Amino acid sequence: MRRTSVLVLVTALAAGPLAAQQGGINLRLAQGQPAKYVPPLCPLKANNSKVDKAVSALRKAYDAKTPADRSAQLNEAKLGLTSAITQDAQGNNGAAWYYLARVALLQGDPVGVDSAFTKALALAPSCEIDITQYRQNNWALLGQAGVEMQRNGQLDSAMVQFRDATILFRGLPHVYTNMGVMFANLKPPQEDSAAAYFLKALEIAEADTSLVEDRNAVAQNLAIVYQRLGKNTEAIAMWRKYLGWKPDDAEAQKSLAAAFRAAGMADSADALETGIVNRYAKMNLDSLDTQDLMSVGILAFNKSNFSDAEVAFAKAVKRNPWSRDARYNLANAYFAMARQAGDSAEALRKLAKAKPTDAQKAAIADTVKLDAQANAANTSLVAEATKLLEFEPYNEDNLKLLAQGQRALKLNEAVYKTAETLVALPFSVEITLFQMGPDGAKLAAEATGRAPTDATGKPIKTGPVTLVVEFIDLTGKVIDTKEAPIPVLEAGKQHSISLDAKGAGITGWRYRLK
Repeated sequence: MRRTSVLVLVTALAAGPLAAQQGGINLRLAQGQPAKYVPPLCPLKANNSKVDKAVSALRKAYDAKTPADRSAQLNEAKLGLTSAITQDAQGNNGAAWYYLARVALLQGDPVGVDSAFTKALALAPSCEIDITQYRQNNWALLGQAGVEMQRNGQLDSAMVQFRDATILFRGLPHVYTNMGVMFANLKPPQEDSAAAYFLKALEIAEADTSLVEDRNAVAQNLAIVYQRLGKNTEAIAMWRKYLGWKPDDAEAQKSLAAAFRAAGMADSADALETGIVNRYAKMNLDSLDTQDLMSVGILAFNKSNFSDAEVAFAKAVKRNPWSRDARYNLANAYFAMARQAGDSAEALRKLAKAKPTDAQKAAIADTVKLDAQANAANTSLVAEATKLLEFEPYNEDNLKLLAQGQRALKLNEAVYKTAETLVALPFSVEITLFQMGPDGAKLAAEATGRAPTDATGKPIKTGPVTLVVEFIDLTGKVIDTKEAPIPVLEAGKQHSISLDAKGAGITGWRYRLK
């Protein structure tokens, strides 16, 4: 049985060079301040003439007629406050630091705002609400500006806004989360930086019970980034933490299983995957995605529940008629069902010859029913193997499956033709990778040389050929076409094929001889 490997490519924003500098003059911060002066919402006394004059200059800055006048008033206010602190022993005056932070806001200086408000709060704790409001409001102002720039692909500018926002306020996770997403989506991604920002966001979100959804989302992102970095121990710990909050998240359980497997903990991975698929098997199969249907079918097949496997694989084929793995697994399910029914019927016939009891005679009557089941399964096997060969003609497994069904149905002439095709096959192609993305797909294969002969066993001379590979959507429409030259291959010698297709909507492939 094959498990389909599908890679969904991450859609990343177009990235420019990120600005490394932070804490300079931020025009968005300066321009986002209120138009009118707002007095402090806490009791503050200047107690110093230089501080009084600086506050007066700050007020005048709001009413300035020109940008030059505004700048001059702010410079005067900053100079007066700085002088009071450094020359007039006002370093313990909370008002001096508070107003210095207000000046820094109007000048767009986030580092100045942070350092001055930190001093002010320590000296005037009654201003905590007022100071926190200024910090958080301006954090939101820069955060929203960063989001807008991010949406427009201006990642360098967006990162400046986000970094300045985190200088002003660190009590909410959202800006750190956005920074993590940006670093994770760069080309190439900067996963270490993404992990660092997601970790900061998680620390904040875990400390606030009102941020449960933010906490869950950032933990999930952090676990994914750890896996991308190959830090499987950290990824396992983070997925376990996340699943402690969201125990029914099947996708997270799959990711944890993948982390287990990457960490060499195969037993843990197997146990978790089996539990996931067992739960899926009890659900309405129509509610599952195609990959989960395949998993249910594989589990049922491995448990010899071939009829259940057939149901799951048939639904997967209906979802995507061009899925080679789904069709191949479905054909194998029909083959196993036919063999199971045939073996059971044969066992009952042997029992009938051995003087069965009256109770056993009733069971022997089931041979007719079992023979009919075997015949129906073999008929379906022939139909499915024929469809496989329509888009994968150079695969000896497909030919062998077709021959098995034909032989069981006693289609002797058809068996002979299939066998003739099989022995004459110059090489067999096995698709080893098929990855689908929003804008294309990747396909890899191995062509293995054979020793072709005719029906009498005489060797057949072969030459190089070219396969035309068509990448198709669900309707069979060709999205892209690539060619794969195959040289003459000695028996057992391999030739690798690697193709990249372009175009949206690719869900399958087929190939033919050029």
